[in-house]
Amino acid sequence: MHSDIHSRLNFHDGLQAGLGQLVDRVVAAEPGEQRSRLLRWALLALVVFAAWRILRALRKGFWAMFGIAMALWWSGGAWFLFR
Repeated sequence: MHSDIHSRLNFHDGLQAGLGQLVDRVVAAEPGEQRSRLLRWALLALVVFAAWRILRALRKGFWAMFGIAMALWWSGGAWFLFR
């Protein structure tokens, strides 16, 4: 379990470091085709990173709501659905 969390943190740190290096390369590049291509890659990496974070949050939210629904169901607290 600990190694799973540790590997996720390493992945997150590596992704963030790679994105930082890409942004540094965009800033250092001369205006032109090279800079445009680097900027497109940086924007794509940012979108993928944001989507990954959003999906993780949605997954956590889904399981929290599922747990609450099951607790209500098994405790009889969901009687209002069937009256």
